Amino acid sequence: MKHWITACFRKKDEKFPHTSLHSHNQFEIYHFHSGNCKYMIHDRVYDLQPGDLILMNGLTLHRAIPLPPVPYERSVIQFSPDWIRPVTKLINMPELLSPFQKRRNCLLRTADDFSLKKIDELMQRIAEQASDASKQNPQRYSEARIKTLLVELLFHIYELCVLDERDSPNHTSEKEQHVERMIQWIDLHFTKKIHLDDIAQNLNISKYYLSHVFKEITGSTVMDYLMSRRLNWAKYLLETEPEMSISDITMDSGFESLAHFSRYFRQKLGISPTAYRKQTCSAILGPFPRQTKQHLTSACSKSG
Repeated sequence: MKHWITACFRKKDEKFPHTSLHSHNQFEIYHFHSGNCKYMIHDRVYDLQPGDLILMNGLTLHRAIPLPPVPYERSVIQFSPDWIRPVTKLINMPELLSPFQKRRNCLLRTADDFSLKKIDELMQRIAEQASDASKQNPQRYSEARIKTLLVELLFHIYELCVLDERDSPNHTSEKEQHVERMIQWIDLHFTKKIHLDDIAQNLNISKYYLSHVFKEITGSTVMDYLMSRRLNWAKYLLETEPEMSISDITMDSGFESLAHFSRYFRQKLGISPTAYRKQTCSAILGPFPRQTKQHLTSACSKSG
């Protein structure tokens, strides 16, 4: 589970760590509490104020720039959309993830004190639960608790975004709207063989304009996003489907061949898909009864 959600609550630094521009496949909820901090997302720099919330899809290059002398304090939750999406579909609220998919990277500064207090409490409980996961309770219990808390947090964030959109109905430019459509189309078709021509034709956009605008808005290329989407789904299947073969995962994730998948996986993660599966299986099996462990270990070995 640690691969699908990480959380810290009111982490405070007094030495003002330097963080380089980075990206990741997880969605991120960032809550700024205190300090003197600028936040850079692609080509925009925000001067943060206490209470600011930043929602990110993670793929756009970003970094915090804390400055002296006031201690820098923030809470951060990063989670895999593929990990929580089945829950949002089950409760018939897939739009809970729309703030990260449609708005991608935005700053919310309109939350009232009551909303911020509730968000603060939920982020604290998620961080505590994630830290205590598997120590005292079975994996299934801990994961269910965290998903329940995260969904409640997503409800609060979604409601804040709806209010914010009412106040700022034209928050996205035409270029951003094009990128939103590209990402949504890729998210629906990434398991198939895709070329830039396919996206351009289906969205009725010039291939050259498509490539330029996507790079300008997200900081990455269309193909980089597509491959990251496939890799993230492959990791999800490796962790959650122990009896599924590596070859089937290759095909189900949209990679052109097993050799290409293995090479790309090792290039990005420094480990083979088989080794990654065994590693994550070992991490997950800790709390389970011995007979269950034996069954799952056997399944991991056979599928690897």
